[in-house]
Amino acid sequence: MTEPTEDLTGLPREAVPPPGLEDATVEALVARGLLRRRATRRPRAVELGLALAASVLLFLGGVAVGRRGEPAPPAPAAQFALLLYEGPAYRQPAPGQEAERVREYGEWAGVRAEQGELVAGEKLREDPDVVIGADGSVETPAPAAGAARLAGFFVIRAADAGRAVEIARSCPHVRYGGSIVIREIEPT
Repeated sequence: MTEPTEDLTGLPREAVPPPGLEDATVEALVARGLLRRRATRRPRAVELGLALAASVLLFLGGVAVGRRGEPAPPAPAAQFALLLYEGPAYRQPAPGQEAERVREYGEWAGVRAEQGELVAGEKLREDPDVVIGADGSVETPAPAAGAARLAGFFVIRAADAGRAVEIARSCPHVRYGGSIVIREIEPT
């Protein structure tokens, strides 16, 4: 490196530019398209509002990201009708044991209710069926010998048909020789 000459050493180390030089330089650069003008300053209230909106969005985004790690909610359960039939193989309770049978079915239904699976259930009376024809006529046909009779029903919730079958198999009705028809209820 060369040594500074005597002429340069006499100059002041820092010089203050003349007033207006910065403004003139910025105007010249803007005129040539090399620089864009700075936007006017927003009022303080607008800045605070934007900062608040940004913080709310960040919070909600954090909540959404945090929930991604949680398990998905279970699929909504379908509803199924369990239609309880008594055919020739069904073993009626012995005389005086009807209340014990009703209690047993009631306990089974109570467990299903505790698990959120039971919607409704009822025993049907043994009255003759009343059939309304397409023309509006009313009939009470005599039951056919050996035919199964609809004796009651349960409406249950289950994740799928496989689970509905498991629930139906656990019903006391099956142990006594009854049959259960399972039908999924179509939401309307």
